[in-house]
Amino acid sequence: MASPSEFSSRSSSLGRKKVRLHSPRWITLSAVMISLAALVSCSEKIVQVPAPSPEPAALVIDGAQIWDGSGAPPVQDAVVVIKGDRIDAVGPRGAVTVPANARTIDAKGKTVIPGLINMHGHVGMTKALKQAKENYSKENILAQLKQYARYGVTTVMSLGTDFEPIFEVRGAAKPDESPRATVFTAGRGFTGKQGYPAVLPGNAGIPIEVDTVDEVKAHIQELARQKVDMVKIWVDDHWGHYTKIRPELYRAIIEEAHKQNLRVMAHLFYLADAKGLVEAGLDGMAHSVRDREVDPALIKSVKERKTFAVPTLTREESTFVYADPPAFLDDLFFSRWADPEVIKTLKDPAWGKKVKADPDFSKYAGQLKMGQKNLKKLFDAGVKIAFGTDTGPPARFQGYFEHRELELMVQAGLTPAQALQTATLNAAECLQVEKDFGTLEKGKRADLIVLDADPLENILNTRKISQVWIGGHEVN
Repeated sequence: MASPSEFSSRSSSLGRKKVRLHSPRWITLSAVMISLAALVSCSEKIVQVPAPSPEPAALVIDGAQIWDGSGAPPVQDAVVVIKGDRIDAVGPRGAVTVPANARTIDAKGKTVIPGLINMHGHVGMTKALKQAKENYSKENILAQLKQYARYGVTTVMSLGTDFEPIFEVRGAAKPDESPRATVFTAGRGFTGKQGYPAVLPGNAGIPIEVDTVDEVKAHIQELARQKVDMVKIWVDDHWGHYTKIRPELYRAIIEEAHKQNLRVMAHLFYLADAKGLVEAGLDGMAHSVRDREVDPALIKSVKERKTFAVPTLTREESTFVYADPPAFLDDLFFSRWADPEVIKTLKDPAWGKKVKADPDFSKYAGQLKMGQKNLKKLFDAGVKIAFGTDTGPPARFQGYFEHRELELMVQAGLTPAQALQTATLNAAECLQVEKDFGTLEKGKRADLIVLDADPLENILNTRKISQVWIGGHEVN
């Protein structure tokens, strides 16, 4: 170790006056200078690293035409403010305060509408062109809810083909999930013993087959325990080929469900069955009447009991449209998210030959026309129409068919705005979730579609999707 005198001689360069470095005063001064130098050095390093920008306080969609789903005329040059998963404000420019530090999306020239609500879909049962119980899984459910979301179908009622995995994902996506459609469920639906559709290929073990009122009561108790969002019944024999559930059983299902504060929707086909079901207290018709035109007696009964109707026109079209490869198979709006092998199969002449070989093939196009005619009659009579498609089974494509459904509804005589309202406010009201869904209003979920063109001018413009937002998160 150097002596004090050696430190003294080395310090001569510090100044003409020698300083004794072993002095306590010098040690204190040196420590202060070193500390200050360290602080300056650290300070410089902090300045050189930019502080992270705070998260935007809100998302603002600026300048679009807004059609809010309420039935009101669209608002031009409007602003939507989203905070978290909710709409914080919506209205014309000047009437909406834009928060500081908001992320702003320039939407001039675009149209914003609420996300579509499908009152009649199915999730989890189909892979490629095969429907079977073994396909049903949480992973398949989520994949199909994502597929709906890509097309702006932001809410789906899965009607009668669900098992326990659906209850793990029921409702909206969790914060750690990627955006996908919100899903509601009817659990498993009812048919009679060996009844339609349990006897069809791919449906074994899916519907609940009942033969007595006691069986009905037991299964309704289970659905009540699961707190399902609806109860489903199939009442059909497919032109007399299969067994139809007996009226005393469907009446018992409706009665027992209502005792548990559960509502009931029914797959139906015939006018006579529609009358019997509505008379028994049915809450919703899950398809159009397709054997004949609805009559004044049914219309009167439906209106008195406030039964709603779900047309599912694409369900009818799917029964014959693949006889020859339809043009939409080459439509990028369809094919960009479709399985290429499925498209290849549907284009194969062998598939079309199988479709044409159905003994009832000649009836199917007429069923669609009858469904469209009855949709218009019910709508004009003031019956509440809710949007639905019956997508999910093989070749009833989730997402794409919802846009085709809107087109078929307009072909039936509804205006684009009327068709869209069935898929927004009407569907939310029939699902009894209008507090949170169905319109673009303050406090409701931020489920919306940004379109590059106006669907009120042409319903095909719903396919010109720029962005989809679900619960304030963009769908990618």
